[in-house]
Amino acid sequence: MSSEISELEIEEATERDVLLDLEGGLKDPEENPDADENEEEVLKLGALLTIFFSLQVGVFLAAVDGTIVATLTSKIASEFHEFRSVSWIITGYLIAQATFQPLYGKLSDIFGRKPILMMCNLFFGLGSVLCGLAPNLWCLVAARVVAGCGGGGLFSMSVIILSDIVPLRQRGLFQGIGNIIYGSGAALGGVLGGALAESFGWRWTFVIQGPIILMSIAAIQLNLQLPQVKFNKELLKRIDFLGAGTLVCGLCLFLFGVSAGGTYFPWVHPLIIGSLACSAGVLFIFTYIELFVAVEPVIDLSLLNNRSVAGSTFTGFFLNMCYYTIIFYIAIYMLTVKGVTATTSGTVLIPQFVGTASGSFVAGYYTSRTGRYFPASAVAAVLLFTGMIALSTIGLETPQRLVSFLLFPQGFGSGLFFTTTLIGLVASVPYEVQAVCTSVAYGFRSIGSTLGIAIAAAIFSNTLAAKLNERITGPGSEEIIRLVQDSVDEIVNVPIEWKRDVTLCFLDAVHSVLYSVTFLSLLAGISSMFMKEHVLHKTIQRK
Repeated sequence: MSSEISELEIEEATERDVLLDLEGGLKDPEENPDADENEEEVLKLGALLTIFFSLQVGVFLAAVDGTIVATLTSKIASEFHEFRSVSWIITGYLIAQATFQPLYGKLSDIFGRKPILMMCNLFFGLGSVLCGLAPNLWCLVAARVVAGCGGGGLFSMSVIILSDIVPLRQRGLFQGIGNIIYGSGAALGGVLGGALAESFGWRWTFVIQGPIILMSIAAIQLNLQLPQVKFNKELLKRIDFLGAGTLVCGLCLFLFGVSAGGTYFPWVHPLIIGSLACSAGVLFIFTYIELFVAVEPVIDLSLLNNRSVAGSTFTGFFLNMCYYTIIFYIAIYMLTVKGVTATTSGTVLIPQFVGTASGSFVAGYYTSRTGRYFPASAVAAVLLFTGMIALSTIGLETPQRLVSFLLFPQGFGSGLFFTTTLIGLVASVPYEVQAVCTSVAYGFRSIGSTLGIAIAAAIFSNTLAAKLNERITGPGSEEIIRLVQDSVDEIVNVPIEWKRDVTLCFLDAVHSVLYSVTFLSLLAGISSMFMKEHVLHKTIQRK
């Protein structure tokens, strides 16, 4: 018995020492000879690349879908005469993603990586097809929720599986290549989606994703061979359903409050105040459950005690608040202020994704060559913030090419951040918990995307309403205001004497969003400074 206790104590002490050593920062190579060991040959290069590209089929398609939705959302909402509720098309997807994404690491530990990845593909494909068949806006939002349940897993599961089979030193390079694939899909999505929508209608941009996702399922089934996990009903007790439920309830209440406040109801309306108050209460309960009740939390908040984990996680949180808001509202700027087509709007966004893919690849190459990531993270902070300052200067007369050019620097900085924060996060925790930690990081990123779009929508809608009421006055003004708030397509029908004023109102609303995103980019940069440099080992087990 004494021998068993002694071994247990030694094991626990070793784990604590690992955490303390990693928290202490980058060690001298002479003190860490393991960091320079030769890489173990776990998989042959051909097999590794086959698995890698099989995983990227779903990632590519999810990237295409994201840009299609960003460029067509305004048109879709306008067709249903629900432009004031436009953000729900985005946030419906993101709420589901934020809720389920943190679960995937735990679920894959319990049921195996491959079954969970296949399930994610199935939900994403089904949701996409249902979007194309939706008869109204709220059915479309429900379908986006279904797609979001799977879409988040396409990203996080690909990262988790790569973490299992690729050494940490090389993971940045693979992550960079993966982000190039993601960037290519995102760049193609806006143009392809706009062209399909103008030729066949926006519904086909969703329906066509169904057959393609079947290709992803087939590729995974044929090429991804992983150990099977024996099912045990007792394992279900390890899933934090209570935490997931309180998270989605809290987010939904918050999103309802910020999206309806100032547009459908006054901010002081009891329904809005009650919604926001209940949201705060439910999210407090969620925090309590994760810290003190859940055996295996959906988001293990205790990991934030590690300074590098906290820095990386909150950088990703603020970064995603910025990133998706920029895509969404630059598309709205092009449609409402510049008056271009959906296809042209998607074309303008291409440098954003080229910059992201390039930045991610550069960060991955740099980390694989040097074993360091903090310098790239510092460059990312500067590029993101200065890029946002420049982007906030766009106006009525800004050329389309200049808008595209201004999207590149902050896109490049975002790409650097996407890779360095993930590498820094995984490097700061023991190998045994990296899957859960990765899911936590992606969970915070998803929550950041959700809150970013929701808060930006509230800022945009309230600024637009205030400016319209200020500038558009006289007989018939109320009808004009109502029409342009419900459908961007009505802008072309505005009487000539009011058209410039209406356009200026939309520009002011976009500027308000961009100023808020500039502030969030500063917070992302500050958060990244809390990350420490850790050893990037050349072996999977970090020995």
